[in-house]
Amino acid sequence: MPKSSEKKENTFISLLMNIVVPAVLLTKGAKLAERFDVSVTPALVLVAALSFPLVYFFWDLWCQRKTNWISVIGFAGTLLTGGIGLFQLSPLWVAVKEAAIPLFIGAVMIFSRKPIRTFLFNDSVFDVPAIESAATRRGNAALLDETLKRCARVLTASFFLSALLNFVLASFIVRTDPAVDSMAFNEEIGKMLALSWPVIVLPCTVFILVALWILVRGLGRASGLSFEELLRKKM
Repeated sequence: MPKSSEKKENTFISLLMNIVVPAVLLTKGAKLAERFDVSVTPALVLVAALSFPLVYFFWDLWCQRKTNWISVIGFAGTLLTGGIGLFQLSPLWVAVKEAAIPLFIGAVMIFSRKPIRTFLFNDSVFDVPAIESAATRRGNAALLDETLKRCARVLTASFFLSALLNFVLASFIVRTDPAVDSMAFNEEIGKMLALSWPVIVLPCTVFILVALWILVRGLGRASGLSFEELLRKKM
């Protein structure tokens, strides 16, 4: 049998490429360049910083041999941030962009169960075919469906909270017009990236843990399987 080309994403590398390196470059890049007597423009610093998440997107796409709409939205968000800085738009657009992405995802989750399967109920963690088959045999397909809907509502709330926190954080930190002071604008974007983890991700993680608890409990009730049987078997 051919070997699967799918590889699990490395969380540490993802954080490094998407948050840590861009934040450091945006806040300290110009000063580091001065120390080494290298002349750089604010636009070049911005492009260099945002190139890391863009390169990581294509590298992960090549490793996984597939992508999903969440990755595409993240990719588009990075491009929009770069566009706001390079075209020197009002800093208000940063706050709007930061809020619009999770707001869009939350709105999609209201009308579709696909996101819940992407985030939580997926075959990288759960034995999805066995769970669905067991639930159907027990006549609990509706109970399984209701469990996914409850999880979707909790995750939707987490994305709406994220949209609010994103807007407040961006509005509070990113205040410099890039047309007036591009370097200060870059530094503020870097600070926003650095603070996004504790300020936004951690509170939303609480919602995700609640959704996961609801999911595991509901899957067990619908399928009659034990916790160990719910999980995907390692090959």
